[in-house]
Amino acid sequence: MNSKKIDKLVSVSFRNNSLDREKVNRIATLLSSADLKKYINSLKLTERKKSLIVSSPTNNQDLKKFEKLFPNKKILFKKDPSLMLGVRVVDNDIVYEFTLRNSLDKIINYIEQNYD
Repeated sequence: MNSKKIDKLVSVSFRNNSLDREKVNRIATLLSSADLKKYINSLKLTERKKSLIVSSPTNNQDLKKFEKLFPNKKILFKKDPSLMLGVRVVDNDIVYEFTLRNSLDKIINYIEQNYD
């Protein structure tokens, strides 16, 4: 099976921006093992593109703000105590880091480069 057909199966597997388990199970039973592997990898890639991971030191982030910034994304919250006063957002391969640690590191690097 070629990649265009796999991509079409993947797009059919989603309903309202989330995976439809029944469709995935139905499709998986009909595929050969090699095609199933391609299908699963493509599902994972598509799911990663449709998801947004928000890490913060506390659990109480404002979901509506992130929904406004990233429409049509499924937002997953993770608690990460190593972050100091801030948030890390992972959108597919792009990482946005707005933390105290990151800001302090940038200030230190700037001082080291300009005031030696």
